[in-house]
Order: sequence, then C-alpha cells, then structure tokens
Amino acid sequence: MKLTIYKKMMLGFGVIIIIMIVASTYILFKLNAVSNAAKMTLTANVQVVDLAKQLQAVLHDLNVDAQKYIISRDETYFALFVATSRQFDQHLNSLLDVSSDQTEGSIIRNMFQAHESFVASMESERGSPEAGYNPVRDNRRSESLKILYKSLDRLIDINQVSIEEAMSRMKTITSRSAKVALLLIVLTLLTAVLAAFLITRTITKPIDELIRGTAQIAQGKYEPVKVTSNDEIALLVDAVNDMSLKIKNINELRTHMMQQISHELQSPLQVILSAHDILKDRCSAMMEPEQLQMLDAIRRGINKLTVFSKQYLDLAKIDSGMMKYHMEWTDLSRIVEPLVEDARLIAASKNIAVELATRAAPKVMVDAKKISIVVSNLLSNAIKYTRNDGNVRVKVGPCTIGAQVKIQDSGIGIAPEELPKVFTRFYQAGNINRIKSGGIGVGLALVKAFTEGHGGKVYAESAVDSGSTFTVELPAAPEEFQGPAIQVPI
Repeated sequence: MKLTIYKKMMLGFGVIIIIMIVASTYILFKLNAVSNAAKMTLTANVQVVDLAKQLQAVLHDLNVDAQKYIISRDETYFALFVATSRQFDQHLNSLLDVSSDQTEGSIIRNMFQAHESFVASMESERGSPEAGYNPVRDNRRSESLKILYKSLDRLIDINQVSIEEAMSRMKTITSRSAKVALLLIVLTLLTAVLAAFLITRTITKPIDELIRGTAQIAQGKYEPVKVTSNDEIALLVDAVNDMSLKIKNINELRTHMMQQISHELQSPLQVILSAHDILKDRCSAMMEPEQLQMLDAIRRGINKLTVFSKQYLDLAKIDSGMMKYHMEWTDLSRIVEPLVEDARLIAASKNIAVELATRAAPKVMVDAKKISIVVSNLLSNAIKYTRNDGNVRVKVGPCTIGAQVKIQDSGIGIAPEELPKVFTRFYQAGNINRIKSGGIGVGLALVKAFTEGHGGKVYAESAVDSGSTFTVELPAAPEEFQGPAIQVPI
C-alpha cells in the first residue's frame, strides 16, 4: 500500500492519540471505581456510626425515663418511656436497614431482644402492685441495658475499623492507580517519541539520500539517486533523476562541442602561426616598423588563442570526466621553484620583485604538470595585476591536509563581494579595466578545477588596492579525484 507523507503523519498521530485516549480512559475508570467503592463503604459505615451514637443518646433518655417512673410511679414518665422506646425501635430499624454486614445484623437483632426485655421489665414493673426494689426485675433491666450499650459500642468500633480499612484500601488503590497512571504516561510518551522518530526517519532518510544524490549531481556525477521510499519523495527523486539525465546529456553534448571547437581551432591557428613565421622571416627586411609591430600583434593574438583553446580543451575534459591525472609523490617546492625563476624573468620588465620562501612540508601525490599549470596561472595573474615596482611573495609549506603554496601580491586587489566569483569561468573583476590584462577569465577556473581534481582546495583573500593572496592546499593522501588517477611508476 502506498503511504504518502500526509498519511504517515496522520497514521502516527492517530496511533498516539488512540494510546492517550485508552490510557486516560483506563485511569479514569480505575479512579471512578475507587471513588464509588469508597463512597459506598464510607457512606454505610458513617451512617451506622451516626445511628449508633444517636441510639446511645436515645438509650440514655430511655433509662432516665425508666428510673424516674420507678422512683415516682408517675404515669407521665411512663408515657415518656414508651415514646422514647418507640423512637429507639425506629432508630434500631434504620440501623438494620443501613447495615449490610451479617455480624452487624446479628448484633442489631440481639439489641432488639435486649430492648424488648428491657421494655417487658418496665411493663412488669408497672403492672406489679408492689413498688420498690425487686432484684429480679432490676437485674433484668440492668443486663438489658448492659447488652444494649455494649452492642452499640461494638457497632461503633466495628464501623470505625471498617472506615479505617476502607481509607487504607482507598489509599492503596489510589497509590496503585497513580503508579499505573505514571507507567501509562511514560509508556505513552515513549510510544509517542518512538512513533515520532519512525515517522521522522521515514521522511528524513530518503530526503538525506536525495540531498546526497543532488550533491553528487552538483559535482558532475550523474548517477541515479535511489531511495527506499514510496511516497511524494519517490516522485521527487524520479523528477531529479530525469533532470540529472537531461543535464548529463546536455553536458556531454556541450563537452563534445567544446572539444570539437578546440580541436578545430588548433589546425587553423597552426597554419596562421606558420604563415606568420614565414612572412616575418622572408619579408621583415622589406617591412616598415609599423608593419613589424602589426606582425608582432598577430603573433600575440595567435599565442593568446592557442593558450585559450588549450585551456578550454582542458576544461572540456574535466567536465566530461576525461581528464587523466598522472599521480606521483612529489615535493611541492620542487615544482614551485623553477616556476618562480621563470616568473622573475617576466616580472623584471615591470621591476616587480618575486620572493620565494619554503618550509619543510609533507610530500603530496599530484600530477606535476597540472600543478605547474595551477602555480603558473596564479603567478602570471599576480604579476599581471601588480603595478610596476611592486612585489610578489610565494610561500611553500605545510597545512592541515598536507602541503600548500601561497601567492601574495601588492596589486590592485579584488572587492570582497567579488571574491566568491573569481573562480567562475569568464568572470573578471569590476576593476579589471584599471590594468590592460588581456585576460579572458579562464585561468582561475582551470586553477580551481585542477586543484579540486587533486582533492585539494583553493581560496582567495583580497581587498581593493591592498593586493590579493591565493592559497592552494593539496592533500598528502587524496581520497578522491574528479578524473581517473593513473599511478606513475617510480
């Protein structure tokens, strides 16, 4: 079944909500059961205790009325006794209705008998012609009163114990319910976190794979992106793969066209250069100085086109992944030193001092020819954009990843906002018109391509009228190349 991101999120949140509802319902049910049980128990016990205490008061009044009648033989007191006796019976019946315990029922029934015995003794007292002390009747009344008082005390004790036990049970059940509630809350929270993690993982994992795939595409590796997903992200991946294939085809077509153009330029340039050399050798004696200057301008233009076509061809090879790197372990200073010597000859015409400082650095595995092109281009730019009587400093030494070469000049500099663009093909800084450079903006692009092709990095630091510093860092043991690396036998 195809689950979209929306369905995944709704399903996950639905599970969490259901778990929370079930947990809350269970907790409420348990608490309600505890509440009802406590209510029933406490209500019955409290009613029994209240009625028993009321009966104690009524029994006291009953005994007082009986004693007054025995002493005075006044019928008024006997009438009060009878009324109080009926009240006692009513309370005793109420007590029997409230009580549901067999032991309590037995006690109450005994109280009925004791009360009947007490009433019977009083009626016997009233019907006897002999007034005064009668030990049989007095003992009978005394025993009945004793039974009634003890029974009431026992009922009160029993129900007070029941109330304490009920409170203890309620406390225990409440504590257990609280623990269960806490456990359910923790389980619910863990389930919610797990569900959120799974939902997030099913969404973010294919996105991470897509990000890695698009990063590879951005580096010129057009391998299809594969994701373990069956939702909208899978549709997006299909679109990205389709776009990647189209970009790959376009780049291959563009690269092929660039190669063709570069190759086609080489032949006519060689013909023009040969014709120029023949013309200058054979006719220079018959030419005027202006004509010779024109021939020199033609030669410079041919050289410029030749260099440009070679650089363009190199860029085309890099783009197509056809550039080969002939790797060997090399001391970077051995590559830089002869290039600095050549640069000094060029810089002498502008009276620019070129200084070289080297420090011990680890050997690097590089293609010496391509690194020579990198350093030569940077030296050429440094001299080109430095005014007369300036200086260029070259430093070779170690860096965090291996070895580096740093080229610093005192030239016109580059505005900070333009620094990220200087390695873009055909880009030239805004202040380029202050110097007749004749550049076309390909050299730095080639520097970046060759450096990154070795697994290294190049960056620039500069400010207008404060010179520029270009740094090339090369790894001692590069892990990845843009093109096929060929090990040069030692």
